[in-house]
Amino acid sequence: MVPTHAIKTPHIYKKPSHCHLLLFPHAIRLSLSKMALDYQKRLLDHFIQAMYLEGYINNEFLQLQTMKQTARPDFVVREVTLYCVAAQNLFVAMSYAMEQDEVDFYKLDVNARDMYDRSSSIGAQQVKMACCEIVHSCQEFNKDKCYLALNWTKKVFSKLRANFETLVQMERKIIDMESGNDTGF
Repeated sequence: MVPTHAIKTPHIYKKPSHCHLLLFPHAIRLSLSKMALDYQKRLLDHFIQAMYLEGYINNEFLQLQTMKQTARPDFVVREVTLYCVAAQNLFVAMSYAMEQDEVDFYKLDVNARDMYDRSSSIGAQQVKMACCEIVHSCQEFNKDKCYLALNWTKKVFSKLRANFETLVQMERKIIDMESGNDTGF
């Protein structure tokens, strides 16, 4: 008689749960594409969080992000692009006003307030605050102080614009991946 501990039971082969991926290569692509899309979305969320923590943007911008889900996928891209174009035009107008022998402080003030309003509506916190300095300098009719405030505002906007350019690239990548035009690889 053979001892019971010496009897080996036959090993039952279980097919691994990922085996269907081997049989269906398109399932692998779909799975990897979904993973890549999820990864891109997490990167975007972290990037936006970093911009928020650094003070570039505030809650208004975060609300824009939530609006894109009910509006259009490219809603934020469009709003950011429109803001940057309008800001560039306002900087041209303010710089031109500052170059004149007689500065039109009223016109400069109107442009600074326009920039303030646009920055406020998109949630560009640091640019909005920098615009306050231009407005105060205009109220004092101080050309030197206006010049310094305008240059400071341009620098702050330049940093924000660089971040917005990165954000727009990330948003477009996600839009392309969701529409199937990009697999993320």
